[in-house]
Amino acid sequence: MPEVRADFHAILTEDELMLFIDEMDNVNCEFKLPYLASAIMRQAEFTNWPFRKLNHFKEGKKVLEDFISENPNNIEGRYVRLLCQLNAPSFLNYDNIDEDRAFVNKHIETANLTEDYKKIMLFNIKKHSNK
Repeated sequence: MPEVRADFHAILTEDELMLFIDEMDNVNCEFKLPYLASAIMRQAEFTNWPFRKLNHFKEGKKVLEDFISENPNNIEGRYVRLLCQLNAPSFLNYDNIDEDRAFVNKHIETANLTEDYKKIMLFNIKKHSNK
C-alpha cells in the first residue's frame, strides 16, 4: 500500500493517471479502492465531453461510496473522499466535507499509518481546503 499511496499523490498527467489505474489490477489489497475510485473520477479532468466527465465522476463516486459504506471507519476512504469533495465542482453536490474532515481529525492519531503518511494526509487536506 505505501507504493499505491505514493503513486496516487504523484499523478500529474493523463498518462500517469491511466498507468496508475492499469496498475491497480496488480494490487491485491481491498484498501486500494478509495485511491482507484478517485483516479477514475480524475479522468474527468482529461476529457472535454461533459457527459463523459460526469460518467467518470459518477463511476468513481459509486466505487468510493460503496467502499465507505462497507468500511465506515476506514480513515483512508474518508481522506480520499474528502480530497475528492474539496476538488469537485460545487454543482455536483458532493459534500460530506465537514463529516469527513471531523472523522479524519478525530482518528488520525490512532490510525494504523506511518507518521509520515499522516503528515502527508493533513498537509493535503490543508492545501486543498485553501483553494
